[in-house]
Amino acid sequence: MAWASKTGPAPADPGAALGEARTVSADAVRPGPADGPAGGYSVRETDDIDAAVNLVRDHPLIAPGGSLQISQAVAP
Repeated sequence: MAWASKTGPAPADPGAALGEARTVSADAVRPGPADGPAGGYSVRETDDIDAAVNLVRDHPLIAPGGSLQISQAVAP
């Protein structure tokens, strides 16, 4: 990406467009993005979105009533 390379060493992660999303909570997995703004993010590599959902089902933020949005990064 030309823009990212012109910024020099500043972008530790140049980003990517987001594709399909699912929201994982303690009692459900629903299609689509989570409600409200993002409070953080991490990047994980999995075979597909189902594998990513399974990876976070026991995440500590979900148990007390939270939810996590899983989104696929779209290659440029």
